[in-house]
Order: sequence, then structure tokens, then C-alpha cells
Amino acid sequence: SELEEGLDSLEVTGRVIESSEAKDFTRDDGSKGKVASMTIGDDTGTAKLTLWGKNTDVLNELDAGDIIQVENAYSVSGNYGEPEIHVGGQAKLKINPESGDDLPSVEEINKSLPEKSQVKIKEVEEGSQIQIRGTIVRVFERRPLFSVCPECGRALGSENSESLCEKCGEVVEPDYRVVVNTVVDDGSDNIRGVAFGKLGEKLLGKTADEISEALSKEDELSELYKEIDLEGREVTLIGNVRRDDYFDQLELSIRDLRFPDPIEEAQKMLEKIKA
Repeated sequence: SELEEGLDSLEVTGRVIESSEAKDFTRDDGSKGKVASMTIGDDTGTAKLTLWGKNTDVLNELDAGDIIQVENAYSVSGNYGEPEIHVGGQAKLKINPESGDDLPSVEEINKSLPEKSQVKIKEVEEGSQIQIRGTIVRVFERRPLFSVCPECGRALGSENSESLCEKCGEVVEPDYRVVVNTVVDDGSDNIRGVAFGKLGEKLLGKTADEISEALSKEDELSELYKEIDLEGREVTLIGNVRRDDYFDQLELSIRDLRFPDPIEEAQKMLEKIKA
């Protein structure tokens, strides 16, 4: 639960909850690579673990319920804004180390995950996982894209106007991810919400590629946001409440969102009345 993006030299021990098969991919330079992911957990919660290259071979030795220990990993922001643990070429892996014997079982980890109950914004507390429903009253008209390394997922710096991945040590052709900052008000109070990646695309109703193309044609960001027209829309948000130290205020790191359908809700209400 203390995991944050941008950390290096991480040492993590967790129980494997589920895993995916390794997938092959081709880099821009034509070379081949492999990637796989799994969900691990401990008594503080769960996290996504992404394996690169030869590290994917560990899947042949792991089953759900086994324990994996990782040394010298790093963390990045995932597609949904949550920090992920990435295991690159410098990492070391251990399977079922004795140090993990006291970890809770898969069943205990799943049972401990908090249910998301809807609360009033005025009642939210730092560190809680919540569901709120309110109206989008402001959208910060900032560039809604940031560039990441297609290999490791890290945010990119620049070198002579080219995109440099400090982790990989290479100039790369960047991928783009969406980030959107909004303010939501439910009548009791308001809170800033931040949506990354696929959730940012869902909120804006456009993919990262569509946004990139639109920005290449528009001189002003305001034209893009005017077209999207989010302000005044009702939305349900689920996420983690954290403190923005710079502004000294609480904000919601969005993990899921949906726009309520009035017709669908009316039908559900009628069904309850009939029951």
C-alpha cells in the first residue's frame, strides 16, 4: 500500500494471486522482446508486477499461491494510474523464500481488499479507497498527454529534442499516455480527481492517438476541451485518496469511473419498487 511510482532499487516480496502468459513483441529497431505480468499481494494490498525479457521464464516455475521475492526492481505509473512494479535486466528473483512464510494466503488477501462504498466528498479521508458521485465542475486545460518509453513504461526526458529513456539509456520513439485533472462536486464539497492512461481516455472519450492527432491540428488546447465538453457531466469515481503535498489538499487517484445512465437507473429503481 506504500508503493509509489518513480522508485528504484525496490525489494518486494509477495504472494502470487494470478499471472498472464508471456507475450512476444517487436521493438522499433526490429529486435524481439518478451513481457508478462502478474498480480502479487501481501497484508497491505495488491500490486501489478511486470516481467521483462528472460525474467518471464520464472512463470514456468510459479503457480498461484507461490511467493516471489524481487530485488532491484523499479516502479512506474501503469495504464490506470496505479503504480506498478517492473522487473528488468538488473533484477534478481527468488521463488518461495523462507522470508515469505508469514504472508497471508491468496484467500485472505482477496477477503481483505476493501469494498468501495459511496461516500460524501466532505467525509473522505487521506489513505482511504472510496466511491463518490458528483458533477464535473472544472477540467484543467493542460496538455493531456505525456510520453513514456515503449520498452519499460517510464516517463521520458529529452536529449537534443529527442526522447531519452534514462532507465534504458536510449533515445526511443515514445508512446503516449493520457492524464486528465478535474474537480468534482457532490454538493457537500469538491475534490480534485486525476485519471491516467486508459481511464483518462475513457473520461475524455478519445484515445491517446486521437488526442495526439487533434493537438497536431489545433493551435489551442481550449478547442480540444471545448469539443470534449466534460464540465457539467455527472460521473461516478472510484479511487484512492491521497494528499497533494504541493497544494496541501486531498485528491482522488482514479481507479475506475463511469457516467451514470439515467434511463438504466430509472429502470433499476422501478424494479426495486415492484419487488
